[in-house]
Amino acid sequence: MYRLTIIFILLLFPLMAVAQQADRESAGGSSYSSIGVGLPVDTHSSITSGMGLPGVSVFDSFSASSSNPALWGVSFHTQGNISAGLSNFQTSDGIETSRFNQLTVDQFQLVLPIIRQSLGVSIGFYPVTRSSFQLSSQGSIAPEPGSTPIQFLNNLDGSGGINKFEFGLGYRFGTNFAIGYAASVYLASIDRNFETFFDSPRFSTLEYTESYTGAALGNRFGIYGRLNDLLRSNDRISIGGALTLPVEIDIDREVTGYRFVGNQFSLVDLLPSTGVRNGNISLPLEYSAGITYQPSGQFNVTAEYTAQQWNDTDFSFHPSQEEYLVNRSRYGVGMQFHPYVVEGRESFLSNLRYSAGASYDTGHLNIDGHGIDTLMFHLGIGVLSQQAQSSIDISFQYGFRGTEAQNLIEERIWGIKLSLNLAEIMFVQQRFQ
Repeated sequence: MYRLTIIFILLLFPLMAVAQQADRESAGGSSYSSIGVGLPVDTHSSITSGMGLPGVSVFDSFSASSSNPALWGVSFHTQGNISAGLSNFQTSDGIETSRFNQLTVDQFQLVLPIIRQSLGVSIGFYPVTRSSFQLSSQGSIAPEPGSTPIQFLNNLDGSGGINKFEFGLGYRFGTNFAIGYAASVYLASIDRNFETFFDSPRFSTLEYTESYTGAALGNRFGIYGRLNDLLRSNDRISIGGALTLPVEIDIDREVTGYRFVGNQFSLVDLLPSTGVRNGNISLPLEYSAGITYQPSGQFNVTAEYTAQQWNDTDFSFHPSQEEYLVNRSRYGVGMQFHPYVVEGRESFLSNLRYSAGASYDTGHLNIDGHGIDTLMFHLGIGVLSQQAQSSIDISFQYGFRGTEAQNLIEERIWGIKLSLNLAEIMFVQQRFQ
């Protein structure tokens, strides 16, 4: 376990170095996260990241599941997980291209079996939406009729998003069926920084920040079932699903900037008395379903589907952006190979877990009649500890989002994610000989 932790930290350093090599102007994410509350972040169990799937129908006794609360009820080991990732975005609108790097801590989770393989609890922290972008535009103004135009540059930077802290229970009925429930606290914190630069000393730089903060409670449910020896001896079919109810978040809005007040540079409130200070942000109903077929202990194939009803949500501070929101569907298929299951395989490559998959996402945005869809390809490798039931999962993603039509942006995305999974039998007195 300790060796895996050290390896995870050593692997994380190159990701941080790559992100830090980028200067401030190249740090960001998807430009489409500038709309509304940002882009939805899909919850992936660490073992299924290499397939590009949430994993609602995939159970592993050594890796914590974050996608389906019902799977906590069939856990045997105490499980812990922490994940981090680095993504690179190459954007193009048909005229100019840009590159952005984004380093993220994706999730943290701890699963404790209160009654092994019957009742388990989970505590986790996950992103729900992420807003990280940089947008620029140029123009000119004429201070007086007939005067020489003054050029200006507008920069808009966004950061933050919505995260949730979750506590839940999973309970197994009999041997082949489990249900789960999780209560969540949603925390919204979104900042938008505006800057306008002029090429004339007559005009000073204009800077201010618009911030949204708020909190709300949410609910999530899960179901899981499996059948053995259905098509052949020692095979297994697993079916899982998860449902997240809509969430309404009360939001406080602030507009602040630094100004000279009484010969002192101070942060002041720039929102007028008639400005909108309070509003709401809503998150959609979400449901996922999947099926996994495992013909043997060495191999499994999975297909899963996720839907979000963004068409029913609102963003009261910028109602015009609600027109871009549409219902979202995400389809994915993937497979895994576990060669270490077979006895007698002692080579290093035989002790790894291999994953591959592909996903298609219709997206939650439609701009000028163009859906902002995403096609991604995924690969993964699981490095298992020889001393403990723990692992490091490394997954790779490559894909495309958006379109260059009508001056929109097409993004080419590659990414890498690291997940550290710790699994131990706790609360049992060890015997030494």
